[in-house]
Amino acid sequence: MLFGKKKQKGTPEAELRALHGKRLSYAVERDGAGEQVLGRNGGISVNRTELIIVCDGHEIFRCLLEGCIAAELMSRNGVDIKGDDSLSGKRRHIVAYYSNLRQ
Repeated sequence: MLFGKKKQKGTPEAELRALHGKRLSYAVERDGAGEQVLGRNGGISVNRTELIIVCDGHEIFRCLLEGCIAAELMSRNGVDIKGDDSLSGKRRHIVAYYSNLRQ
């Protein structure tokens, strides 16, 4: 490789771990041009190997940290997450909006 950096697969684990404990007002799934609300009032949990989003007392998304891509929205009021769902195996695009409560 002559120029540039080595391409990284996914978001660094430290950045993903910083999402642990974030409270959510709601989460949506983006599919093409549309959005579908998945749930309200929840949170993000990050354990040793997975990122999990829970809303309304139900797990709505679970993916492995390896290969997960997460970036905070420019407005800083949420996070955009792309990853392979552990249950279905398909690639999903989730946008989770933080709660206005202090964290």
